[in-house]
Amino acid sequence: MSKISQLQNLKAGLTPGCQILTDTSDAKFVEYLKRWTDIDLMVPGAIVLPTSEYDSQKIVQWASKSSVPFVMKSGGHSEYSTIGSNGIIIDLSLYKGIEVDKTSGTATLKGSILTKDVATALAEAGYFTALGNGNTVGAIPYFLAGGASLTPSITGFGADQILSAHLITAKGELVNVTDETHPDLLYGLRGAGQFFGLVTELVIKCYPLHALGNDLGTIWAGAFVFPLSRAPEVTSVMKHLMDDDRHATAGLMMIMAPPPARNPCLVIATKYTGDPEQAPKAYKALYELQPIVANGASVPIQNANDAQDALGAKGDFKRFGIIGLHCFEQDSFLKTIELWKELVAECPDAINTSFNFKWDSRPAKKPGFESAMSLHDIRYFQNNLIWHTDAANRDKVDEYNSKSYAIMRNADKEADFVDFPPGRDGPVQRRYRGVERLARLKSLKREWDPTGVFTNQLLE
Repeated sequence: MSKISQLQNLKAGLTPGCQILTDTSDAKFVEYLKRWTDIDLMVPGAIVLPTSEYDSQKIVQWASKSSVPFVMKSGGHSEYSTIGSNGIIIDLSLYKGIEVDKTSGTATLKGSILTKDVATALAEAGYFTALGNGNTVGAIPYFLAGGASLTPSITGFGADQILSAHLITAKGELVNVTDETHPDLLYGLRGAGQFFGLVTELVIKCYPLHALGNDLGTIWAGAFVFPLSRAPEVTSVMKHLMDDDRHATAGLMMIMAPPPARNPCLVIATKYTGDPEQAPKAYKALYELQPIVANGASVPIQNANDAQDALGAKGDFKRFGIIGLHCFEQDSFLKTIELWKELVAECPDAINTSFNFKWDSRPAKKPGFESAMSLHDIRYFQNNLIWHTDAANRDKVDEYNSKSYAIMRNADKEADFVDFPPGRDGPVQRRYRGVERLARLKSLKREWDPTGVFTNQLLE
């Protein structure tokens, strides 16, 4: 009798709603196996769906005692939430929730609560917090892995909002992580939390809606579309706009071929926080270029990402790669346009791929504490969306992506290379900068997960 087949014996001690799926041909198993990306997708020996923190703890205890490897799945966007037939997926889809405390201005997130649900619940209570661009991303993993934010100059990064956590260790112990109980572990959870245990709850800081700079609880969102042939003049204007901190502008400059026409173009997806009536003034230079499309409107903060919902579709080969940069170099970005053209010509199935440059005109707000998160000095990112459908082109598409990063990095005047924390490729010191920070994180890893149950990151 295999170890995984013994899982059913565990079910009697779990809550009635907990499910253990082992039949790989069953429709429910197939459905829960789906992720945002098919990169490295494997079929596990079982998918276990706890409905509570208690269930989650018991499952981890069983896996630890039985020496069965496991991975966690929350929103399903992580390309690391996959494992072969010798292991199990602990899928938190049936365990989720949020409680907003208006008195303290905090919220408790549970299990697999998604970012859209967090944004909606907070807005209904008169609050918002640091959240990213994807409605279907698991909120807890978002915060733990750094959390690129729509509102960095107001809130900082997602990791900066973490006040406390419930964590299940590699041995199955449930730990309440606070400044008083485990300050060192809290330090690590803020930006590298995915490496220390299974986090079942987070308490996060929230902000009243008026902190957005208006009484409506909105941000301004717009789009400016230009043919690629106009990229030199557009990027010249963008360089000045991105460096102008008089206005709270932010967004993505994207090389893409959007449906249905699939005409290659340069799309400037913009955000503006503050008085929405000032947004046209902030983006005046783009309007004056007379783009093919120019639109913008004030949007409730909880609906800011709704226009990108199509990007949340499951399946295909997709990944976001994010590297930090210290400046915008126009000539280098223009070179990436030619590289993108080569990619699409050689791999037509990668037509959904976009090479993107992300900016914030104002620096991220720094928290009043030290943490694993080390990117508060970075305002610029090359933030590419890789999306293709032919498995045979997997390595080739990644090669083009790497070439685009090399082009942007080679023009960077600073010596240090920076990667955003959610990734696991490349030298770890690019994600957690500073000798002291990295040494501290490695020490925490040896203390809380010395055998690498939650990956070997920080042990290697």
